[in-house]
Amino acid sequence: MTPSGRSGPTIRLGRRHRGARAHPWIYRNEIAAVEGEPDAGGIVTVRGGDGELLGRGFYNPRTSLACRLVTRRDEAVDAELFFRRIQAAIDHRRSLGARDAMRVIWSEADGLPGLVADRYGDVVVLQCLTLGMSRALPWIAAGLRATLGDLPIFLSDDPTAARLEGFGARQEWLDQVGPSAIEIREGACRFMVRPGLGHKTGFYLDQADNRQLVARRAVGRPVLDAFCYVGAFAVHALHGGATHALLLDSSAAALAEAQVNLELNELAGRAELRQANAFDELRRLEGDGARFGVVILDPPPFTRRKEALDAAARGYKEINLRAMRLLEHRGLLATFSCSHHVSPARFEEICREAAGDAGVLLRVIRSLTQSPDHPILLTVPETRYLKGLLLERL
Repeated sequence: MTPSGRSGPTIRLGRRHRGARAHPWIYRNEIAAVEGEPDAGGIVTVRGGDGELLGRGFYNPRTSLACRLVTRRDEAVDAELFFRRIQAAIDHRRSLGARDAMRVIWSEADGLPGLVADRYGDVVVLQCLTLGMSRALPWIAAGLRATLGDLPIFLSDDPTAARLEGFGARQEWLDQVGPSAIEIREGACRFMVRPGLGHKTGFYLDQADNRQLVARRAVGRPVLDAFCYVGAFAVHALHGGATHALLLDSSAAALAEAQVNLELNELAGRAELRQANAFDELRRLEGDGARFGVVILDPPPFTRRKEALDAAARGYKEINLRAMRLLEHRGLLATFSCSHHVSPARFEEICREAAGDAGVLLRVIRSLTQSPDHPILLTVPETRYLKGLLLERL
């Protein structure tokens, strides 16, 4: 990729643009003029209607979100800038304390919009979400290795984002082959991560702190882990002293990995794995009169589009209503949404409506969010995508 400095293609914004805002996204309908011939995925200079420099970023005319600013300064977007951003991101993670596995780059929150990087032991898994970041891969790899050492890098691009942005999603090692499976520790528990398999980059690192919080409150209680994926919540709860755990997921592959993690921690004898649609199974469990001391609801995003928000809200309300009725007296519900279109206030409203319809009284123990290695920018609310509540039935 060619670095971009003072010269090069320019886009000029019209009145639709909200001026000197702190948000890095520029939509196609905010652009009044394009000067020069910018490449899709290339770097452009962004100016306001009065000619004021607003920054430089990656441009893609294919998508409605046409430009993501990388810098607001009059500086080149090049390998040196990427190195500084990557170094700053990793320095921040190091300040949080050492972990076997953690997110080291979180897109806009680290000034590298469209890039996710997770470290699992001595492997880095990269996910490019934009054409521009896909084209900047040499700069990214060089910056990571200059900061972390010569680690193997696995490319695990999001297929939906790649299709929309216009590049081929990759599921492969970059230039040196690493291990097919990596054992990591999270608190006192052990987990197996397989690059290229499963959701995200292989593991839900954003729930690390929430898993340990729930585990501390699960002592002596039966646990239901719905949408369990690879069973991380259940493993922590059982390790912390839960009596038994029922793990539900619709994916046989996810349950197979959950079984591996249970066995890795010598907990399989206190767990039951059940392949089922969680909506149907929650309804069936309620009909059977089942009760649990702890219920965990950590579903995949019910919508990625603002237009489908009402349908998503109905889905969240349904599963929370059923889960609330499954709680024993003083039982705990840890419930989450990772749909960034569902705001924390809207999610709390959904849960409040579910409690009213379920006919149960619930106390808010704590509001929950993503682990601090997934930093949140106040001016970019999309960086706060995970929201949750820890509720107690009275």
